Amino acid sequence: MSSWVAVSRTEHANSHWRARKGYEHAADHQVLPILFTELAKLVPHYVLGFIKREDDSFQAVALVGLGGPRNVYVTSDSLWLCDYVPAAIRGYPFSFQYDPEGKAVLCVREDHLSDDKDLPRIFTDDGKLDQLAAETLDFINKCEGSRIQTDKATADLAAAGVIESWPISIGRGEGQEPLKISGLHRINEEALNKLEADPFAQMRMSGALPLAYAQLLSMAQMAQLTNRAEYLAKAKQGTADADLSGLFSNEDSGSLNFDAFETLNDNTESK
Repeated sequence: MSSWVAVSRTEHANSHWRARKGYEHAADHQVLPILFTELAKLVPHYVLGFIKREDDSFQAVALVGLGGPRNVYVTSDSLWLCDYVPAAIRGYPFSFQYDPEGKAVLCVREDHLSDDKDLPRIFTDDGKLDQLAAETLDFINKCEGSRIQTDKATADLAAAGVIESWPISIGRGEGQEPLKISGLHRINEEALNKLEADPFAQMRMSGALPLAYAQLLSMAQMAQLTNRAEYLAKAKQGTADADLSGLFSNEDSGSLNFDAFETLNDNTESK
């Protein structure tokens, strides 16, 4: 298995890097972290929820799998089966990893490093990040800022007591046991509506309310998960309908605008 290695001006002064091809790196993910800034783009296509971390804090996520070896958003050709790709997987093969003190360190996947001079460099001759690497770092930095905001909003929801366990049972047709998904959590709408004025106002100011409502609205997309699973099963058998081709995404579908709650079109491959 390839590992993450810290990007170093000393170690990688003459290194080149290979861009990802498609989204195979995310094929085995069942959930993906989400960002507050991309909520409007996620809600029409993904079921949102929360999972518990090892420290018992909650993390906001999009459900992208139904327990199989591959999630239902990545095809056998590594295409993303949706017209919006979550930001969490678009910076690859670069990412922030965290040292023991919790400091973010820019890292790259070791198997994407190369000596091929036809590929982009990591650093220029004067020791600065090359253009594509610098653009990717900028994107990851902005994602990190939104992640902190998202974690704060999620923590506010948890502190208010409006996050509850969400057992899911999905029918799989006659003669098959329903698929049961555990470990997810959702917003308790009744508890949310019963909040006192002060905690409700605090959550409105922190951005927790938009996150709560986005999660509730996204539950209507549960059918999309099963539709994608059925489509991929048909595609494997060579019987998929051609009119679903619009669900695929070959390119990154946009870069996040962190000054406004929307996504702008941007075809920069490094993002």
